[in-house]
Amino acid sequence: MSKPREGGAPAPSLPSRARALADAGAWADVSALLGRHRESIRPHAPTATLYAESLVRTGRASEARTWLESIVPAITRDRSSLRRATVLTGAAYFELGDLASARRWFHDTLELAREDGDEPLVARAMNNLGAVENVQGRRAEAIANYQLAAAAHQRMGSARGLAECYHNMAITFRDLSQLDNADELEQRCVEFARDLPDPRLVALARLGRAEIALRRGDAALAEASARRVARDFANGGDPVREADALRLAGVACTTLGRFDDARQLLDEAVDRTRQHGALLNQAESLRARAELSAAVGRLDDARTDAASALRLFEELRAIDDAAKLTRWIEGLPVE
Repeated sequence: MSKPREGGAPAPSLPSRARALADAGAWADVSALLGRHRESIRPHAPTATLYAESLVRTGRASEARTWLESIVPAITRDRSSLRRATVLTGAAYFELGDLASARRWFHDTLELAREDGDEPLVARAMNNLGAVENVQGRRAEAIANYQLAAAAHQRMGSARGLAECYHNMAITFRDLSQLDNADELEQRCVEFARDLPDPRLVALARLGRAEIALRRGDAALAEASARRVARDFANGGDPVREADALRLAGVACTTLGRFDDARQLLDEAVDRTRQHGALLNQAESLRARAELSAAVGRLDDARTDAASALRLFEELRAIDDAAKLTRWIEGLPVE
């Protein structure tokens, strides 16, 4: 039982405190709070699963996967927690670059959610499967998944679900070089996410718009926006997304000819993504650093980073990225 507060009012329980923090989008605080009570929360399936979600949302995918593997066998009787743990396991594998495992876990999520009539989770799993398809270059399949998920979230009136779908769809249209469509979708993401308690979604959309600004040729705007978003992610305790914002700021600095600033930003992005095992972000950061090295004539460094990035893209089966990078490597001057 909770210890009474002074004045007789009971202190909120640990699960209630953690849930309130999660509802406010304070995922780093959730992780810190529950991390201090790991063993005591293990038998409590909803709280143990909430801890896993906090790890995923703060870029600690490897820890999340290990934790989930330890709790899933014990929570099979709690179907709600089991469904959440399943989709979170897929998300952890996605972050770590094991897309085959991520796909299997997301399909398992779909099966469980359909059996239990959990429509929000069906939509979430479809959205996540779209992200897998996009990384591996299957853009039409990705968009089809996003559209199904968005339609379901629209029926349910889920602002969060729509924001997440629109952001992911924007990434796919950006990859297709349909920048106007991508920008419109990021703006719609912001519209739905603005009133949510989780500022992470708005930050993701702003980072997406910064990427679009760079591709439209406005490197100064891209750098300023990316640096601001990096601070937002740092304050929110999400080091992987912070690293992605630093990568984009570094690419913008390369474009602007500020090579020392670019080197500092990209070194940090590479180090951060390696530390957290975020393979896709790591590959993108290495590619960006290779392009910087080529721009300043450090061709050996460029080839080294590009080869490392290529291996990661091939491991991810990111066919389009691997093919483009291969052509870039082949086009480097011969010393």
